[in-house]
Amino acid sequence: MIVRLGNDQIRHMAVQRLAFVFDAGTFAVIKSLLESEGVRVLDLAYGGHVAIAGVDHGYYIEVLDEDRDQAASLLRERGFDKYLVSTPA
Repeated sequence: MIVRLGNDQIRHMAVQRLAFVFDAGTFAVIKSLLESEGVRVLDLAYGGHVAIAGVDHGYYIEVLDEDRDQAASLLRERGFDKYLVSTPA
């Protein structure tokens, strides 16, 4: 995936889907928590206005591969583990 960082920096980086939530409020809380701890979260909200068979109705929280372990630990520590879709090996 190509990611745009601040100051017009563009890099190719591996990203991981870390969590899935059903509302924008929970997405914002988790994103804020992770970013406050230095985890880079992709600023994307896949969503959630189309509700047809086979489509996820909600938001994925995606982090850089190198931040995945830290992000998963933070979510577990803060009680957000029920939203995890991917766990570090």
